[in-house]
Amino acid sequence: MTNGKNGRESAYAKLRFSRAAVDRAGKVLASLDASDADVSKVLDVLANWRSSHAFPLNSMTMDLKQKVKRVHSQGLVAQRLKRAKSIVGKLLSKPSMRLTQMQDIGGCRAIVGSLEDVYRLKDLYVKSKSLHELVSQDDYIANPKSSGYRGLHLVFRFKSRSHPEYDRFLFEVQLRTFTQHAWATAVETVGAVVGQALKSSEGQAEWLEYFKFAALALEFSEPASFASIPTTSKGDVARALAKLDESLQVHAKLTAYGDALLATERVNLKDTGYFLLVLIPGEPGRHQPELKIFSYSRRNADLAYQEYERFERLLPLYPSDGQLSLFPEFANTSGAQAVLVGAESFKAIRESFPNYYLDTRSFLSKIDSFVRANKRRS
Repeated sequence: MTNGKNGRESAYAKLRFSRAAVDRAGKVLASLDASDADVSKVLDVLANWRSSHAFPLNSMTMDLKQKVKRVHSQGLVAQRLKRAKSIVGKLLSKPSMRLTQMQDIGGCRAIVGSLEDVYRLKDLYVKSKSLHELVSQDDYIANPKSSGYRGLHLVFRFKSRSHPEYDRFLFEVQLRTFTQHAWATAVETVGAVVGQALKSSEGQAEWLEYFKFAALALEFSEPASFASIPTTSKGDVARALAKLDESLQVHAKLTAYGDALLATERVNLKDTGYFLLVLIPGEPGRHQPELKIFSYSRRNADLAYQEYERFERLLPLYPSDGQLSLFPEFANTSGAQAVLVGAESFKAIRESFPNYYLDTRSFLSKIDSFVRANKRRS
């Protein structure tokens, strides 16, 4: 494929397998009876299916950036291809799903200042004359998930006159406020550390309860007529959070998670378009958890995807019950995590994916302020 502007050969992958072959690969990955040899064979199909989303994902992300500029000048935009482990986990949880039906293999996210900004962005999409088909809208602001998650998700079916080979690929666009983002990344951070799918409402009951109350607390700070209306008083929410913080040692643990992380950043910021983040668990008494960061220019997109796939082949593919060993009493580890994300700057990566830095400072600050202001209210 040639770039029409300068004649350079594009590094973006094309799909080398039929969609039927992709779906067969998905069935193998979702089969608990599949042999290691069978899984190994279909990983090439999965890798190609995922990497072939790169070109249309980049196109969707550029469009999102333009829309965000019209709504909130300080908004953040980032993109990512879904981790292999997350893909397999979703196939296992939804046995009837075909791999080609999965809507979030490629996804981009906008983080903006207010709920009004989120809905203005949505309106720009709904009123757009884009060729892409808007397949579905999920408003988790008006109707939050049972976990407490809030945000707005749009799913598109890609369409291009110049690159029809990418037509029909599905993509998810997530729109959320900075406050909603702080909650979501805190859930992912704790989930990664304790080895529980908290964002899917699975895991220790006390942690799930804590984040439900935390979501209510943050919702009180972003009032809007179109958002859900908490039925619990501010005082009750604040007292529940204070009690759960004491029993779970939330503040102490989340602060320790971030402090324990050693980030080694091998980043060349010139012409950077992709960042590969590899989070490696620590071992009690031996070494701290470590975040390795590798950067690639947009011209080296193919190398970025190759390295992403190489790292993933080294990591556990199927879910485990382990947790990161940030404290001596945590005996098990869940293994390393890797994700390839696209963003214009290293700062945007830090702010868009703080869960990979085990960074929950913004979340803790918002919750602490709410509890102090409301715990004595009726």
